[in-house]
Amino acid sequence: LFGWLFTLDHKRVGIMYTFIGIWSGFVGLSFSLMIRINFLEPYYNVISADCYNFLITNHGILMIFFFLMPVLIGGFGNFLIPLLSGLSDLNLPRLNALSAWLLVPSIVFLVISMGLGAGIGWTFYPPLSSSLFSSSGGVDFLMFSLHLAGVSSIFSSINFICTLYTVFSSNLASRSSIILWTYFFTSVLLLTTLPVLAAAITMLLFDRNFSSAFFDPLGGGDPVLFQHMFWFFGHPEVYVLILPGFGIISHACMNMGCAPDVFGFYGLVFASFSIVCLGSVVWGHHMFTVGLDVKTAVFFSSVTMIIGVPTGIKVFTWLYMLLNSRVHKSDPIFLWVISFIILFTFGGVTGIVLSACVLDNVLHDTWFVVAHFHYVMSLGSYISIIVMFIWWWPLITGVSLNKCLLQCQCVLSNIGFNLCFFPMHYFGLCGLPRRVCMYDSSYNWINVVCSVGSFISAFSGCFFIFILWESLSSRNVALGSFSASSSITSMMLSPVAYHNNFFTYYLSVNYTYGIYHMHWKNNVYVGWWTPGWVSKGYLV
Repeated sequence: LFGWLFTLDHKRVGIMYTFIGIWSGFVGLSFSLMIRINFLEPYYNVISADCYNFLITNHGILMIFFFLMPVLIGGFGNFLIPLLSGLSDLNLPRLNALSAWLLVPSIVFLVISMGLGAGIGWTFYPPLSSSLFSSSGGVDFLMFSLHLAGVSSIFSSINFICTLYTVFSSNLASRSSIILWTYFFTSVLLLTTLPVLAAAITMLLFDRNFSSAFFDPLGGGDPVLFQHMFWFFGHPEVYVLILPGFGIISHACMNMGCAPDVFGFYGLVFASFSIVCLGSVVWGHHMFTVGLDVKTAVFFSSVTMIIGVPTGIKVFTWLYMLLNSRVHKSDPIFLWVISFIILFTFGGVTGIVLSACVLDNVLHDTWFVVAHFHYVMSLGSYISIIVMFIWWWPLITGVSLNKCLLQCQCVLSNIGFNLCFFPMHYFGLCGLPRRVCMYDSSYNWINVVCSVGSFISAFSGCFFIFILWESLSSRNVALGSFSASSSITSMMLSPVAYHNNFFTYYLSVNYTYGIYHMHWKNNVYVGWWTPGWVSKGYLV
């Protein structure tokens, strides 16, 4: 236990991150189930209206900041980046441990804020979150919690950028790993946008506690400024959540065929890069209803539509690689990748619908928006977490998962997801508003369908944990992994040893002056190295 508490090893830190993330994920899942139970009945609320607001707030924040980010970025990022780049650890291991442990007080503050009550939605717009309308201390604790989670993410992204920069400058094998590139882009996005969120919630704390007026029109402030600052972080954040997912799906598609040549690698990397660039300048599409002037709205609307292009490049590249992969069509990883592509594309199409500012004026703050972002986040990011578990589980633990159970779980999850989220598009088109705990009784049967779907997908999540446990208990030892020759992990023994000091210098380029190529003897330059030098007795 002492070794785990004070560990600096990237694998143990990654496993700690993953445990924290999965715990929070199940708490967030239970909140969403309570929301769905509330919707089984149109007017009679099982859960009081106040408590319902606490639930939607904490469900959003838990799922994004404490489930998807710790598992995708903290957990798998920490575990995989050193392994795929041939290092023994990240460049800044102490910072890494600190960023993992910062999540613990952050979650404690979040739990306190649940107890005190913070019913302000996960976007916490003022004036609703100002001291006038939300006087409870829970909002302040929520702000502190987000501060700590933000600091944690900034530390880990500094760490990742530092490590990956070192690696990309010297190691050719890691340059050809798509996962490392997507983690690099993710960290850059986090590092550029999180300070803006930190500034916004600091200003909100000052407004609440020290009578400043950053967001209060009476003192010359502007509530819309908060929305600009929040969404300048909030929109890149959703790309932060999906880019590692793109990375693992690309990696799986490349390695499923074990092809010696990599189709579309540069297309995938540059598509990720353009998503980073475009994703940072579209935050205004969350705010079409606040009265932006026409030029601004047209800019945000058109750039949002252009983001569909790099995403489309990725989707067709994946489909092409799968077409040539000859992988067995009943393979769980194949089923999950296909369902990722279909569901993510569907969510992307509804996003294109919402990007038109005229349509968005109709659909803003309806259930349609909820359906859209759950298709891309709850299905895109969540499926990529499952794909990561299935793909890397043999490397992490050395045992393989039960294929039949995984197939059942995949089918079950897809049924549950679509039953739960597909009807929400219809609610949105009918004009039902989000975050409202009552609805007209004529929509009752569709809401019951949604709730049944959410129960099925909750069961499938628990079922996946059971599959992981079953593999550990039955010890089906993994004999090897199939992957293309370009990934270093195919040379490792699984499970990977704890705190190994082995460096894999694989296809590395050495840029240091004169160490390999130019030779001196008694301070006299004696020319370039050629294979003939070995016979002269030079040790090279």
